[in-house]
Amino acid sequence: MKKLLLSFAALLLASLALSQEADDFGSYAEVTLIPRLELNPSIPTDSDDGLSFGNSSFYTLFEGSFSEHVSWTIANHWLHVEDGTSWLYEGIGRSDATNFLDYLLLDFNYGNWTFSLGKDMISTGGYEFDDWDWDVYTDMASPLWNGLASYQWGGKISWANAEETTAFSLQMTSSPYGEHPFSSGLWAYSGQWVGEYGPYSLIGSVSALQADKSDYDILCSLGQRLSFDEFSFTLDWSNMAGFDEDWRMGKGNYFLARADYAASDKWAFQLRAGYVAAAKDSLLPSYWNVGAVAEFYPLTDSDALRLHAYAAYNSLLTTTSLSIGARYNFSFKVW
Repeated sequence: MKKLLLSFAALLLASLALSQEADDFGSYAEVTLIPRLELNPSIPTDSDDGLSFGNSSFYTLFEGSFSEHVSWTIANHWLHVEDGTSWLYEGIGRSDATNFLDYLLLDFNYGNWTFSLGKDMISTGGYEFDDWDWDVYTDMASPLWNGLASYQWGGKISWANAEETTAFSLQMTSSPYGEHPFSSGLWAYSGQWVGEYGPYSLIGSVSALQADKSDYDILCSLGQRLSFDEFSFTLDWSNMAGFDEDWRMGKGNYFLARADYAASDKWAFQLRAGYVAAAKDSLLPSYWNVGAVAEFYPLTDSDALRLHAYAAYNSLLTTTSLSIGARYNFSFKVW
């Protein structure tokens, strides 16, 4: 942890030094503080888990650029109320667990090419993985989102066409099946295609996650979206049905359908339905979940404050989860 903090401090000091010439280089730096509070009762309830705090948490985002060619992203998850906070720090230095550092990423941009180094998300998961963690409704998230240690150390090379409608990337990171990045000698390799063609857009990927020296899990994901003014319809698919007792991906399929309606600048609504279809020879169960979300953005000309309420049902747990909550993005510029 000391090394991570020293690296963060060094980057910050270098950033502050460069800020003296910010106007000449077109650089900027911005910090965002992101608290989120939720109260989630479950039906039926019992004395142990009748009421939870859902995704109540505290994040920060520090991003900016040194110049038009070099930018950075640092995202931290400092506090999680429901499951306690210790796991965010016990997992430091491990690749098979999530910890307080989500992103520590440098991007080098040259023309149509981007080279990325540091801690990044594995290129997988369709549109579900396209949202920031602090915006996700975890009761309706897929087993892939909930179970995969998706933030890993490595590098990525990306190419986008001049119109920025098509982008391809190749990525190599530490494997989420290894105990420690690099020293475990296990790797994950991903290829991803992101496209936007009129009302139709997609995020497709194939990842090979190394479980041991000669064994890989192949993870395929495809997210597709149709957007029409205030309506959008999204379908995500992946070829996994959860994680088994050895924490390996179980064979099967997962489908997540989502319909969004932006009623106005202040109101937005979502309907979601997910289905896990476990393979016949899998010990994992098949199940489904559904949910409805209402979001309200009370601030004028800003989505910084989001109030939400949702109801979700999970057939595996046979529970209905309700939630009311708020998420606030408080941003200020360093320069």
